[in-house]
Amino acid sequence: MLSKVIYRAVCLAALFFTLACGGGDDDGRRLGEMIVGTWQRGWGEGDVIIEGDTELTPDNFTYDRFEFHGDGSYNGMVRKGTFVAYDINGFVIFEGNYQCDNHNLRLEPNGAEKMLAQVVSFTDDTIVLRYENEDYNVTVTIIVRKL
Repeated sequence: MLSKVIYRAVCLAALFFTLACGGGDDDGRRLGEMIVGTWQRGWGEGDVIIEGDTELTPDNFTYDRFEFHGDGSYNGMVRKGTFVAYDINGFVIFEGNYQCDNHNLRLEPNGAEKMLAQVVSFTDDTIVLRYENEDYNVTVTIIVRKL
């Protein structure tokens, strides 16, 4: 049961990575303007780092691609919309709503609890996200790339 809960948290954390928005980097860009689109989980060494009390490895992740839709509102500080996450075979594994503000991303998958991830860094085509689950002492850092 514990590994199933952690696995789900890790999968959801992967979704967060693509949803960074809010205040921009030093150059003033706003991630909320960039997040809409299709993103791919990084499959290279170091693209997923799992730390803490878990036996999960990056190979346990089933997600592959994320689509963020700008069908909600955006006021320069907060972007809202919907997202869909697909597994490596192209089947939908998560969908729901997202909101990002000030380098934090909140995902609300349909039928699941809300999750919060912190945007560590972003460029025009890469986002680094970190999710910490203090209940299970697990930290997941994920790199996603825009297609």
